Amino acid sequence: MASQNAFTEEGRTRLRNFQRRVSSYLIVWILVGVAVSIGAGYLRTRYGYRPLQRLYLKQYVRASIKSFLPLRKPSKYTVLVRVIGDPNTGKDLVFGCTDDQVAPIRDETGRVKFDRKLGPFFELKPGIPHKYFYWRSLPQMDRQMYVWFRDQIYDNRSLVGLYWICFLPLPVILAVGMFASVKLDLRMNREYEAGDLLRGVRILKPKEYAREVKHRETGIGIPAYGRREQNYEW
Repeated sequence: MASQNAFTEEGRTRLRNFQRRVSSYLIVWILVGVAVSIGAGYLRTRYGYRPLQRLYLKQYVRASIKSFLPLRKPSKYTVLVRVIGDPNTGKDLVFGCTDDQVAPIRDETGRVKFDRKLGPFFELKPGIPHKYFYWRSLPQMDRQMYVWFRDQIYDNRSLVGLYWICFLPLPVILAVGMFASVKLDLRMNREYEAGDLLRGVRILKPKEYAREVKHRETGIGIPAYGRREQNYEW
């Protein structure tokens, strides 16, 4: 039986090998957990968001990041707006549209109509006042756009608030995977050291080994010859 004592050379070697295997398991399960979280984020974005929420997501990410930077110049954003006239001043007032106010226009196949220059086609829902209705590119400070996206489009939720649920599988997968991997590793090595699985260069159980060998000779495959006496004349 191999030594289990960590103060012996063999024990330290076994401990180092075990640590390397555990590190490999950890990397594998982290990658699996991250892949599952990314997949969950994709499904949430693809099927859990409303039309404008999906369209504005890249701009929301950019505004969220740049809102923490000390930038003084405005950035360019493209939003769907409606223009109404102010009855008091007679001036036009511009408002950004939300998903509650618009609906995408679909073709005969059910796909949203799209133009490379104009973007996707939307229409205002009945009862929404407007004078003009169009896509507009405007320079705006990142902090102001972040607040508008968060409050008007994403229901007062930050990026973390939108995607935190997608990262819930990560610690669960990591904990369960590491527990199962370490337990299986210890079991396999314990059986290996006890000689329950190792038979030559193949891993076989004792009954499987006996069944395959049967009455055949076993060894290392080097022919042996008996000693023959020879008489020499001198």
